Amino acid sequence: MASTPRSLKSCNNPSCSEYNVLNKKSLLKCAQCSTATYCNRECQRSHWPEHKQYCKVWAATAKKTGEGVRDIKKRMGDFLFLLRGVQEYVDELFEYYIGVRREDPEITGCIEFLFEKFEQLDDAISVLRSLPVVGEHVFQNVPNSPGWVENPEGLLITLRKRTPKRERQFLKAIHERMEFAPNHPEMRPNLVNLLRIVGTSEKMLVVCVCVKLEGTFNTNSYDFFYKDLDWTPEEAPAPSKKRLAIEPAYASPPMHRMVEFDLD
Repeated sequence: MASTPRSLKSCNNPSCSEYNVLNKKSLLKCAQCSTATYCNRECQRSHWPEHKQYCKVWAATAKKTGEGVRDIKKRMGDFLFLLRGVQEYVDELFEYYIGVRREDPEITGCIEFLFEKFEQLDDAISVLRSLPVVGEHVFQNVPNSPGWVENPEGLLITLRKRTPKRERQFLKAIHERMEFAPNHPEMRPNLVNLLRIVGTSEKMLVVCVCVKLEGTFNTNSYDFFYKDLDWTPEEAPAPSKKRLAIEPAYASPPMHRMVEFDLD
């Protein structure tokens, strides 16, 4: 079982009181892009001025690839879930992240894995699944995390280990796509919320999977990673069930540069 991006299970209208609040009931799905979800028709109509430009991109992606952005986002969740189990590499991510933060304490951001093609994401997942299994771990994530699972209690993570035999594939498919992505609030308002939770902690960080879509658009999925694998209340307060949008619903995203679709 892998985590599912919360945006796939909640209302995507930032002006709705249920925005980004987990909803296990049947949500109304946009008929054109089959990705955006809403509480009801009223939410969908009020969000349309903001959603329509994304809708065209997501619909074009579905037409080109034969699958919707929702399916792509589920695989992004798979990637994060599998990567979490490679603890040796997670340790390296923390070492790199802490080094960047200590060099410039004023900078904030996340660890990002950028995939320019959907096939590259699939290759990375295949490499992670091919790593030898060394055990299992009962994982504890922070409540109301961006990644959601239906039954979080007793969630088992498969622990895997990098080997010399797979090192070349791992570097090409995964590590070479990793970088520190500085925070740009005007482009990634959702990341701002997550970085506020992390604060100055060196025991947790935000990891982002970024997949390019049509034109200058991309989709991002986030989740927290922990230095000791599990979240503990001492590390950071749990995020609220309701995370407010940084920008108003009518705000237009920046044009002619990469913008995110996620409401995670």
